[in-house]
This record gives sequence, structure tokens and C-alpha cells, in this order.
Amino acid sequence: MRLAGKTALVTGAASGIGAACAKLFKSEGARVAGVDLNTDTMAPLADTLEISRALDVTDKPAVDAMIATIAEAFGHIDILINSAGITARNVPGDLPWDQIWQKVMDVNVKGTLLPSAAVMELQRKGDRGGAIVNFSSIYGQVARPALLATGGIPDPYTHSKGAVLQMTRDLAVSGAADNIRVNALCPGFIETPMTSGLRQDNAMNQGLVELHPMGRLGTADEVAQCALFLASDESSFVTGTTLAVDGGYLAV
Repeated sequence: MRLAGKTALVTGAASGIGAACAKLFKSEGARVAGVDLNTDTMAPLADTLEISRALDVTDKPAVDAMIATIAEAFGHIDILINSAGITARNVPGDLPWDQIWQKVMDVNVKGTLLPSAAVMELQRKGDRGGAIVNFSSIYGQVARPALLATGGIPDPYTHSKGAVLQMTRDLAVSGAADNIRVNALCPGFIETPMTSGLRQDNAMNQGLVELHPMGRLGTADEVAQCALFLASDESSFVTGTTLAVDGGYLAV
């Protein structure tokens, strides 16, 4: 088992890529703690998660308390998967654009930084290092195509995911001397609840498929397999890097 004896914390564990990571990591021998705002949908993970809690990843006192709780239970957190995230579609559309922008930035950027900072502090004290996997996106590297035009309104998702990439590089350098590796995944369009609204429109779904040279969208399990590599000792000399899981989207 590739994660035997390790403890993993997954944010955004209730569904999609986070849930897929939790299940895969469990099958590879890890003890898994999962947090999410929506704990109701974590019920199917009852046999997977040894700890499951509600958590707002933008609330620093709550994040710090949760990390302390998990550390007390397991003694260490070897792996952090920062899967919690939202798009502007998850924010009430009647809000002013700047408030929508701020909400997305808070969850995707601050909600990645706060767990990372708390876990890195713990990993430094434990003197055994660890691995952090952040979730950026293809739209952390390129702008949205016309198919997904925002009508001239600034797109907080692309801004936030670009920030996650720079954060990943910075944290990787600061953690390297303590054997803390920090990397990022950049998924293309994946069949998860986050993209379900887009995929329900047949024309939009076909347009998204055509943007990927492999001629299909990805699955959460495919992304989780890449997260497993970056979280495992198999990537022991990999830090500060970005892995696209995008069916060739960024190649064209």
C-alpha cells in the first residue's frame, strides 16, 4: 500500500474530487480525515473517514482548531489535499460582481492557504515532513475561452486559481528544507457536481468536450490518482511543480 502508516486530511471531502481522493487514499492504507461545509453528503464516506467534520476553510480559528484536533487524534498529518473550492456559479448571482469575486477568492485562495499554513507548522514540529497537494485549474494557466465568456465581468475563478499556483511555488520553497513538498494539480473539466450545471446543457457539454483533445471530460478518480502520486513517497523529489490533468486541454 502506497500510503500505509500515513495520515491524510482532505478538504472539500464531501463530493467530487475530494471524495475520490478520500476513498483512494483509504484504499492505499492512509488514515483519512475529511472536512467540508456540507457534512450531509459525507454520509456515504462513513467507512472511509476516521474523522469527518464541518469546516469553513476561510475561518482561521476554526481551521487551526481542526488541525489541532486531528493532530491530537493521529499524532501527525502527513498529507493535506486542498480540494475545497467554488466557482462564481456557487455564489448568489444577485450580488454585486465584486462581492462574488471576493467570495470565490476567499474560498479558493484563503481556503487553501489557511489549512496549508497550519499543517506545515505541524509538519515542521513533527520533524518528518509531509506532502501538500493544492488544486488549481487549467484556468490558473490560461484565460477562459469564448464558450465560457463572463460578459466582461472579472472572472474570480481564473484569478483565484492563478493565485493558488503562485502560492504553491512559494510554500514549496519555504517548506523544502523541512522535507515538506507542495505541488498543484490543474484539472481540466471533470465530471463532478461542480460542473453538473454546465454539463446539463447539451450544447455546452459538447463544446467543453471539444476543448479537450482526448474527446471527453475527465473523472474524479483520474484526478485522485494524480493526487495520490504527488502525496506519496514516489514523488519524493517533486515540489513546487504543477501537473495538468486535462486530456490535453493546455497543449493546444
